[in-house]
Amino acid sequence: MITVAASAALVAAGVVGVTVAHDPLPVAASASGGTAAGTAAGSLDTAVAAGSARYRPNVVTIVADDLDSSLVKYMPNVKKLRARGADFKRHFVVDSLCCSSRASFLTGMYPHNSKVYNNVPGYDPANPVGGYAAWVKAKNDTKTFAYEINRPKAGYRTGFFGKYINRYPGTPGTAPPPGWDAFHALTRNLYAMWDYSMTSVVRSSSGARLLTDRRFGKKDSEYSTDVLRRMSVRHLKAVERQSSPYFVEIAPTSVHHRNGAAARKGDPHYPPAARDRPLTGKKAKKNPRLRYGDCGPARCEKVDVSKQVSFNASRAGSRPRYGDGRPAPMFGQTKKLNRKQVKKMRAHYRNRVRMAQSLDDLVGAVMRTVGPDTYIVFTSDNGYHLGHRRLSPGKSSAYDTDIRVPLIIAGPGVVRGPRYQVVQSIDLAPTFEQIAGIKPSNDRDGRSLLPILRNPRTSWSRFAFVEHTRPPKSRLDPDGEGLTTVIPSYVAVRSADSLLVRYDTLDGDPAGYTYEYYRGLTRKGAWEQVNLFRPTDPVVQSLQSRLEAYEDCAGAACVALTR
Repeated sequence: MITVAASAALVAAGVVGVTVAHDPLPVAASASGGTAAGTAAGSLDTAVAAGSARYRPNVVTIVADDLDSSLVKYMPNVKKLRARGADFKRHFVVDSLCCSSRASFLTGMYPHNSKVYNNVPGYDPANPVGGYAAWVKAKNDTKTFAYEINRPKAGYRTGFFGKYINRYPGTPGTAPPPGWDAFHALTRNLYAMWDYSMTSVVRSSSGARLLTDRRFGKKDSEYSTDVLRRMSVRHLKAVERQSSPYFVEIAPTSVHHRNGAAARKGDPHYPPAARDRPLTGKKAKKNPRLRYGDCGPARCEKVDVSKQVSFNASRAGSRPRYGDGRPAPMFGQTKKLNRKQVKKMRAHYRNRVRMAQSLDDLVGAVMRTVGPDTYIVFTSDNGYHLGHRRLSPGKSSAYDTDIRVPLIIAGPGVVRGPRYQVVQSIDLAPTFEQIAGIKPSNDRDGRSLLPILRNPRTSWSRFAFVEHTRPPKSRLDPDGEGLTTVIPSYVAVRSADSLLVRYDTLDGDPAGYTYEYYRGLTRKGAWEQVNLFRPTDPVVQSLQSRLEAYEDCAGAACVALTR
């Protein structure tokens, strides 16, 4: 494979350049071998000489589970990655729910186009609304970016490690999803962190690619995030030696709660790796700093979610309003959390911070393994609230705790520093396709982020859209907790500093719509505190019009609505 430095040297010598379908792809090193510090050091703009190899960088993407932005400060390797690349401060998911968010990440489509709205199929088997059944019915396996970049035109070798689409069975003897060369998907008991199953791909006697099933036990070393780290690093070392470019997605279930019975006796609701838990006895005396566990740069006993903005804050000012401005009923808990509840939330948060340490170890291992011609992407499927606004643990709201998640990208030609453009998870699929040198599929509702990676001042979208469908209550739903089963279906539009949410409280009856509208969300410490919705407000009316147009948009029409 051509390295970044080698590519730049060839350009300087006038021997080779690189073109892609849309935009020239930048490199991180200048012709003299220097690295870009404040601007992109160069770009491969000239045409590829006859018989020359095309420069196609590798990509490794790490998708965390339920990781809210507040956890990043406890993850030293993620912070190192952030210092090397672009940190998107206004990155929003399209739905704060595992399956619909992951489906949108893989397809670059909003839920109303991917047709995956929930984690579970629903009540009608013939018309599933979520999970793998809905994914298959919509034929999404051939609509993913992996499917496109794995085809001969792009020629990327692809590998998947971790959580795929909710309720994915990974049945032994069946074919892996198209687009993936290596496919190691967690299946049975995936949230318990131990005692789970994982697929692999083997060749049958006829040459067909089929899945096998491997079961993991309860040894400390079989903690799933650690297993995924070891497996993915071995894979990366192997593909680094090959000439073909590669794409690898690593999707651990950290920091999701264990969902049900503990895999090992005494496991907390959010189970960290054994090495990151509080010490006891002689071990605690020998290492007092880790007596309460490993929370990265912080002492666990000082980590306190109750100190965060909006924790246990009154929701009285955020009461939804009907379209005519009248106050509407509120959803979820509104009473102040008592001392016992606050203590529980504090313990939950500390365990989430401890869980994040093994995830951070994975990020560090990837950073040490890959070469300079590799993009590393770190993000999460959704955020999480934990006593914020007095809400019980969960997600699915349109509030920033749930929809604003980390997006950090480092790699060739990426100018270091923060990004303040409004971007979404659906923008990553076309980004990966453009990196691979192919035109993004017309199915994509987002657009490539490469221009912003090259130039932090690039003009971009003004709005992001969020779409949530209230899930049916099901014991099979791993996210059937707290607010998730209470909040109504909604669509929302988020700008840099404002949010309008339209709740569908009466199954589509316009008279049943209720609204929340907030401004000033970019100020330090600001949060969705006072509902400013007024039906006569011209800004509100404009945003309402965008929401109406959004509901059945597709492709370029969706992109147009964000501008």
